[in-house]
Amino acid sequence: MDLVLNVFMGFINKFLGQAPLLLGTVVFIGYLLLHKKWYEALQGFIKTFVGFKILQVGTGGLVGTFRPIIEKLTAKYGIDAFVIDPYFGQTSGTEYLDTINSLSFVGYVMLIAFAFNIFLVAFRKQSKIRALFITGHIMYQQSAVLLWALYWVIEGTGNTVSIPLIIVTGLFLGTYWSVGSNLIIEPTQEVSDGSGFTVGHQQMFTTFIIYHLSKKIGNKDSDVNTIKAPGFLSIFNDNIVANALIMTVFVGAIMLFIGAENFDYNRNQYIFATYIWEQCAYFAVYITIVLTGVRLFVSELTASFHGISNKLLKGSVPAVDCPVVFGFSPQGPMYGFIFGFFGQLIGILTLVAIGSPILLIAGFICLFFDNGTLAVYANKAGGRRAAAIVPFLCGLIQVFGSALVLSYLVGPPEVIGWMGMMDWATFFAGTTILSNYLGIIVPIVLIPILLIIPQLQYRRYKDTYFSTMRDL
Repeated sequence: MDLVLNVFMGFINKFLGQAPLLLGTVVFIGYLLLHKKWYEALQGFIKTFVGFKILQVGTGGLVGTFRPIIEKLTAKYGIDAFVIDPYFGQTSGTEYLDTINSLSFVGYVMLIAFAFNIFLVAFRKQSKIRALFITGHIMYQQSAVLLWALYWVIEGTGNTVSIPLIIVTGLFLGTYWSVGSNLIIEPTQEVSDGSGFTVGHQQMFTTFIIYHLSKKIGNKDSDVNTIKAPGFLSIFNDNIVANALIMTVFVGAIMLFIGAENFDYNRNQYIFATYIWEQCAYFAVYITIVLTGVRLFVSELTASFHGISNKLLKGSVPAVDCPVVFGFSPQGPMYGFIFGFFGQLIGILTLVAIGSPILLIAGFICLFFDNGTLAVYANKAGGRRAAAIVPFLCGLIQVFGSALVLSYLVGPPEVIGWMGMMDWATFFAGTTILSNYLGIIVPIVLIPILLIIPQLQYRRYKDTYFSTMRDL
């Protein structure tokens, strides 16, 4: 009996306990179920494994570059600084969970959440859920951050994450994916001229709210796409350039604030300005590495998930990455970026002015993809006025909501940021804070409450609910 137990535990810890092996195995099995040849399944396994390892190199680089700067800031002024950016939030989650031997559980949460989404879509006549969330990198990212956040405020013992928390986190996240992406099917059809998809990302609840709010604060006939943007703003369309510039502005200002005398660098090789530039440019380097790894292994996950959905869930509505709506409002994302930036900047300066112990740094992903997406929906419903007001207000909320939830999560040195996206600065921030006081009952109670939302949707769109996208 002891031998069997040892073999079983060895398999759990040394194989399934390794996140890249776990996800690679899932892809391998998924391709076999889709009747792929064995060597095609093996190819998927290898790409997933290597992609995850690339991801780990990138996240490790982000921590290694950012942590020394923040440690110097904290040592000199007693201020904790964090980046509101999904990849900094993901790094916080994965690095911390790894210290308690729980990183592999992120894969379990992701699989439970996706299985629950499939279940709800399979029984869509009863659940009223039509959307299948297949944005793979977001699925992994959210699984890591939510598991870390709930573990820290509910258990936080330093031991591995408990099985009940893994299950509850998975079911709760699967509910969010299902309800959120389903909620914005109708607005997305308006935005995309009936293109046959919905968005599965980080701001689904917020998108629904701002879409309907924008109708009251603007005029949809006054479209942002009739305005010509200055040519220099086009450089922000390049993710690498935007990351390097934005991190230089914010992190570079912190390094100047700390002072050259507090940094140990080769003064024969650098002047302080070029040292700052090189250090800040590394953020763009490591985020590019992270994105490369994510795209590599997520493309395989998405292919297997998408294949399964087509095979087993014909007629489901795919919930995909938010940039798919950018083509329907080319100027919208830039509006979101610019006005979201001003909102975040005022929010950050406010934190400084009131002496907040937590200092936040803006991140490109949050500024462009979150506020850019919201601006597209706001423009469709309320024109340029809404496309300006909504991102500005969201920028403020992203800062204040993130600062509030981080005040409950600070402590571990691995924590270098929070997701910052709108649903995470509101809904998930609130869930995390309430869970700090009430425990695991919070996500458990929220699951059935959220599942009421599609039932209410169905009542509103009853005649067209199951034919919005196609004949289901």
